[in-house]
Amino acid sequence: MAEKKKSATKLRPVEGQVHEFPVLGEMTGLLQRVRANKSKRTESSLLKTGPFRITVVALDTGGQLQDHAVDGPFTVQCLLGRVALSIGGREHRLTTGDVLVAEAAMPHDISAEEASVLLVTVAAAGP
Repeated sequence: MAEKKKSATKLRPVEGQVHEFPVLGEMTGLLQRVRANKSKRTESSLLKTGPFRITVVALDTGGQLQDHAVDGPFTVQCLLGRVALSIGGREHRLTTGDVLVAEAAMPHDISAEEASVLLVTVAAAGP
């Protein structure tokens, strides 16, 4: 019997009251994948259930996420690297350890100034 290949992006089921994710492992895998990716970006969803969306995003130098908006308030935490984030008519520079919090539906652009990994959390709008 042939073994099924694991999908690079997999959603973890939410069971119980506490959830723990190996973010360092996700970062390492994404950084390796993003270097071979023409778009210079890749991501892995850690959690997508109820109102919560947690995603790890890797951008290679020059990688971009343009004209993006999400349906709930969100945070962007820079786990590694340096990015420029344009939102609400202002540019913000995030480096390792910085976090930005924004209201729902705010269009934003992100550009990586160097290879970077972001942890994005969205509290999605209700049904």
